[in-house]
Amino acid sequence: MHFGFIPTEGGPFFQEALAESVLGEELGFHSVWLEEHHSIRNHYWPSPLMALAGIATRTSKILLGTDIVVLPFYHPVRAAEDVAMLDILSGGRAILGAAIGYRAPEFELYDVPLDGRGARYVEMLKLMRLLWTQDAVDFQGKFFTVKGRIEPRPPAAPQLWLGGWGELSLKRAAELGDAWVPGPTANLEKLLAAQAQYRANLKAAGKDPAAYPNPLTREVVIADTREQAWALAEQYLMVNYRDEYGGGWQHPLIGSQDRTPVDQLEALSKDRFLVGSPDDVIAKLKRFQDTFGVDHLICRLYFPGMPHDHILHELRLLAKEVMPAFQ
Repeated sequence: MHFGFIPTEGGPFFQEALAESVLGEELGFHSVWLEEHHSIRNHYWPSPLMALAGIATRTSKILLGTDIVVLPFYHPVRAAEDVAMLDILSGGRAILGAAIGYRAPEFELYDVPLDGRGARYVEMLKLMRLLWTQDAVDFQGKFFTVKGRIEPRPPAAPQLWLGGWGELSLKRAAELGDAWVPGPTANLEKLLAAQAQYRANLKAAGKDPAAYPNPLTREVVIADTREQAWALAEQYLMVNYRDEYGGGWQHPLIGSQDRTPVDQLEALSKDRFLVGSPDDVIAKLKRFQDTFGVDHLICRLYFPGMPHDHILHELRLLAKEVMPAFQ
């Protein structure tokens, strides 16, 4: 199993994220991932590709991914150029994780309509692949008309890992992506149902599900003892669920399809979070490995206020105590 992580997030905290990324590479982590949201104080990245470019200059092996970018906010030529540049300057380490987005205030900020964003997203994905692989593009779609080429083009098209939970999102991931990357919010029951649909869509598209990776993003809070980890999760992880997802975000799962109370850590954690001592995390991760078949775990380690020093400690605990159990 490969291990990746989501480091400290937020525009003011780039130096912390950079230090965590450098340490993660030294410890043998396979990937580092940045998320995109807008107008959230001290959380998430408004420009994750720019931040990854900074991390690329201080690392040499670790994969650099987005989990995820909200693709409808971008012009497809600019997105294709920026991802191509990240891939080139990092020596082929870029993975573009993308989805359609859901937060109405962000769409208002970018003056992009929520309606039709799925069709816009599909058109963008198709166009970006053409721009990465063709000497010249002459594209006429519903949303974009593009004629020309980008320079430089990446030596090979960067991987597209596509997120989302709805039927159409799972169909798009199978038809247009190189992997489906589930976010951290779904419990195991929802994960397995969505994975079954994704694999059925792969087969319908003439693709072998066994040929595609099974990445998975999970909330991870690990500490020396179970008690320490649960106290940290109560203080920091729950900010995501109680104050953000439960605070009017209109999340596609939390508070809509999934009615688990957003202020009850124990209920939310069941078959969802990896919280505890190293032994606890190993046992919980083995359940996801045995059922979901996860082969690339993305550990979301940062929650608003989580101390940088603790994230460094988490990286060391995962590398020393957890990762060897899955080699």
